[in-house]
Amino acid sequence: MPSHEAQNLSYPLQAIEGAITPPDLFFVRDHFSEPELTLDAWRLKIEGRVARPLELSLADLLESPTKKLEAVLECAGNTAGGSAVSNAIWEGVPLAYLLRQAGVESGATMALIEGADSGRLMPDSPSLPYCQLVPIAKCMQPESLIALKLNDRFLPRRNGFPARALFPGWYAMDSVKWLQRITVLRPEAPASGFEASGMNKVYNRIVETSPGNRAVTRLSNILIRSAIAWPPDNWKLPAGRHVIRGFAWTGAGVVRGVEFSSDSGTAWTPAKLELAPKPFRWVRWNYSWRASPGEHVLMSRASDDSGHSQPLKRQPGRKDGYELNFCAPVRCSVQ
Repeated sequence: MPSHEAQNLSYPLQAIEGAITPPDLFFVRDHFSEPELTLDAWRLKIEGRVARPLELSLADLLESPTKKLEAVLECAGNTAGGSAVSNAIWEGVPLAYLLRQAGVESGATMALIEGADSGRLMPDSPSLPYCQLVPIAKCMQPESLIALKLNDRFLPRRNGFPARALFPGWYAMDSVKWLQRITVLRPEAPASGFEASGMNKVYNRIVETSPGNRAVTRLSNILIRSAIAWPPDNWKLPAGRHVIRGFAWTGAGVVRGVEFSSDSGTAWTPAKLELAPKPFRWVRWNYSWRASPGEHVLMSRASDDSGHSQPLKRQPGRKDGYELNFCAPVRCSVQ
């Protein structure tokens, strides 16, 4: 049965044995309570600035061309060292295929992606469906899907069944669950639900460039990041050799490498990537650490093929709570 309350669930990364997150360990972030949907009534509508509006059932989508890919999803507000991130094999219909079937008009620039869940995002906003604005250019990318399956099974209800948007490489807020409507917009068209709900006020990067001056930009690409999955924070270990394990991922490009530090980031040593990195998916890494008695602060630092590396500290001037990709300390006592 659907939950009557919004869910906020994440699970320790150390529980993931391979590269794929099992569905029961996949993180969940809801803005509103899970909607009650029936397949008899559910439809996906594609409308707005299109030549041929579509209304599609799950059967229609299953009969359409599908694509399978591996991709990571991360909550934009994932804390430093947090586990609000998961990696899965997705299968669904390329969004570009459906938009071409609908005949997107020339000049259309954005798509309003709307879910079936609804509520009040702000205390003074009306009760409206959850929605996000996504550029048509991103919608037309080959990796962008209307996802129907997770790890070769239909989506779990809490992860968006019967269909969700999936925008690999971007933070998860745009991968709208319980998808029910895509409205194609021209530049001058107001995104009324997006603005009236207050969604335009969240998921923004806010940087104070000088006292009293702030630059505000919309979040999109996942920043380069890694996390230590084992050992957990404040763990006690016997002296000797231990295999430190973790994951690394990025939104644009691919992970180039991961480094490990046992002294709070003073000295770094390359870790081993367990598989060749590929776009959109995370990669497991490990490091064989000879632990000597004492108190240690462990860190990992990932870099990508564009030369970006995880920062040691939060970017100066950031006034928002997103993109917390700086190196997270893991304290360890060795006896």
